[in-house]
Amino acid sequence: MFQGSQGSSTSLSSTKVSSSVEDGDVTEAEVLVDEVPAVPSYISDRYKVGRMLGDGNFAVVRECVEHSTGREYALKIINKGKCRGKEHMIQNEVAILRRVKHPNIVLLIEEVDTYNELYLVMELVKGGDLFDAITSANRYTERDASGMLYNLANAIKYLHSLNIVHRDIKPENLLVYEHADGSKSLKLGDFGLATVVDGPLYTVCGTPTYVAPEIIAETGYGLKVDIWAAGVITYILLCGFPPFRGSSDDQEVLFDQILMGQLEFPLPYWDNVSETAKELIRSMLEVEVDQRYTSLQVLEHPWVTDEGLCENDHQLSVAGKIKKHFNTNPKVSDTTAGVNNPALLLVSLNPSCYSAPAAQLMLCDSFMEDLEVCHYKDDGNERNLDT
Repeated sequence: MFQGSQGSSTSLSSTKVSSSVEDGDVTEAEVLVDEVPAVPSYISDRYKVGRMLGDGNFAVVRECVEHSTGREYALKIINKGKCRGKEHMIQNEVAILRRVKHPNIVLLIEEVDTYNELYLVMELVKGGDLFDAITSANRYTERDASGMLYNLANAIKYLHSLNIVHRDIKPENLLVYEHADGSKSLKLGDFGLATVVDGPLYTVCGTPTYVAPEIIAETGYGLKVDIWAAGVITYILLCGFPPFRGSSDDQEVLFDQILMGQLEFPLPYWDNVSETAKELIRSMLEVEVDQRYTSLQVLEHPWVTDEGLCENDHQLSVAGKIKKHFNTNPKVSDTTAGVNNPALLLVSLNPSCYSAPAAQLMLCDSFMEDLEVCHYKDDGNERNLDT
């Protein structure tokens, strides 16, 4: 059951989503070599540091349990020596994480800074990501999708109230929190590209499928790029594939489609989807920024607020399409670990190398892995969504 508007729940009650790292997934050989490293006394005095959940080029993530409460957290250990010259980017992300506290955002619990390492204690969410929830569901309807968008729009509204733009909203960064009553809600993670907006932004960044046209056009952009990304996700939630697909061997085709904003709802994939949902998606995927919805308008839209619409009860068959289009194979501690190998793509801004709108993409530096796609489960202290 996904928590929707006004604290109610939608009907994904049969979803079976589990951690991508379970005790049985770790071999005896791996356990033998997984020695817990020495940590500062402040950490060891408060937490029991356990097995490794994942590692990356500059960081590892381990599970940890708070001695006084028994609560589970994720401890990310960042090796500063491997981040030389790029410390400001990590500092920027951590500074934003310190500011944000919302039920639909992965929470930074505390941090410990030493000479060689930075330790981040993060929420631990064991429910997988958004695609895991959909592909594991026995029954999935528009009402479920509506509840998911409600969660996401709440997170975006909160960030935008602080003039923070996320810039990399995508299903992999939306994590499933399982409440004690069986309901579920989403938490937004990965603030590696987030920044404070105090004027037009020009850095071309993001993940191609979800990037807004004004980013590609390099005309300056702001908070509403997050609404565009949320619109793309909503489209995927209802049919299983993105609205702009391009071709596998030519990224420029994708960007041309995004810039033109020609939105289609092809049959038969959209046969059972309500016109109300389509109208909302059109308003979120509006190329003209001034005409594009705000997060508040999304939250106030009938498709999000009125869960009693009978048209939202149609069962949707999107899991197979998601698996086919996004190749959602079983993961090895990608979200639980919080150190995804770079899923993030940056666009080169060098005009001497690429023609506008900078359609050539490059893999970003390895240090741009998630700082905080770690997840948290606190059965003793559940939090309700803001209405």
